[in-house]
Amino acid sequence: MITRIILWRHGQTDLNKQRRLQGASDYPLNEAGREQAKAAAPRLAELGPHYIVSSPLVRARDTARELEALTGITAVEDARVAERSFGSWEGQNLEEIAEYSPERLTLWRDGKEPGGDVETREACGLRVAEAINEWTEKLSGKGGNTLVIVAHGGAISNGVMTLLGTNPSERQPIAGLDNCHWAVLTRQDNRVPGWRLVSYNVN
Repeated sequence: MITRIILWRHGQTDLNKQRRLQGASDYPLNEAGREQAKAAAPRLAELGPHYIVSSPLVRARDTARELEALTGITAVEDARVAERSFGSWEGQNLEEIAEYSPERLTLWRDGKEPGGDVETREACGLRVAEAINEWTEKLSGKGGNTLVIVAHGGAISNGVMTLLGTNPSERQPIAGLDNCHWAVLTRQDNRVPGWRLVSYNVN
């Protein structure tokens, strides 16, 4: 039975460094991000993962490959754990967005949904939680108890909040992970919610 979920954020990209929104757009790791993934993978391998599921975006896949190489486990892609979509905001920094969309940006900075073509936190959290719950059920009974999900800052934080029974569109008690850091959830049977957050932003 899967009793532990490790959610690992990808390494740094140039857009992370430039503080630009990436969202669902596909950007690769930069040199620093590749080194982060190589450094973090051995520590994750020590946790004894049995399965790996990855976002199909290249920055997550290339991060996952470092863990694949150490464990011999082949990651399976699932688009539901890809990053939250920011629509027309993607590729831009906050100063650029403020020039043409100041009201929506203010809503976003205040923890509210900005509307337009930006995916809501709730929708993002629901699809990530759905993927995690489905993989947990699918892999249970196959041997092994630890599943690693290689994903993204927004996808992970929104997914974790959803799994813990919080609507991330209404409250955001959890910040995004740093690049190549991870969170750990463990199953708690006969309790609500069914998952417990035991560590966060670990590296």
